[in-house]
Amino acid sequence: MKIAVVNTKGGVGKTTTAIYLATVASAQGKSTELLDADPQGSATSWAEIATEGSAPLPFQVSPANKITLSRASSSDITVIDTPPGAADIIQAAIDAADVVVVPTAPSGLDLQRVWPTLEAAAHKPAGVLLTSVELGTKLLELTKEALESEGVFVFENVIGKRQAIRQSFGTCPTSFFGYRDLMDEIVEVTK
Repeated sequence: MKIAVVNTKGGVGKTTTAIYLATVASAQGKSTELLDADPQGSATSWAEIATEGSAPLPFQVSPANKITLSRASSSDITVIDTPPGAADIIQAAIDAADVVVVPTAPSGLDLQRVWPTLEAAAHKPAGVLLTSVELGTKLLELTKEALESEGVFVFENVIGKRQAIRQSFGTCPTSFFGYRDLMDEIVEVTK
């Protein structure tokens, strides 16, 4: 299964989501790879720093482009990290994917960029993942209701705003903060 993590806006947790999903899949015993389609190479940098710190990620991270994204994968799970803004590579990632995860924070500016992302992914199973969420707040409830009232699939699992997640760059995650449940949900909704 190929999972594209996509949002045309930056800073919404795409790379973090991609790394955590790939780490979860690997921890579940699935052969896993991560394709870094972001020219900034954040996922690649994450993997390099983790390796230098003697706790390498348990999967291969490889740079990707429009051509390599369309190739078949021998891995059980391929996670694709995408850049903000770059329409061509984003569309190639969506086209290559079996499912699209659209991470976003529950704020007005972040939510505005969800719509063009969902339009680009209209031909694929896609869902919004709420990230950096203050759990148990009215804002979370209202955001989910607003998206669902527009016919948008919102993953039941949300990712709370946690300092440990923000500080995990360059490490091999060992606590999954809701990403394990998200992976289970992705597998379930794609059956």
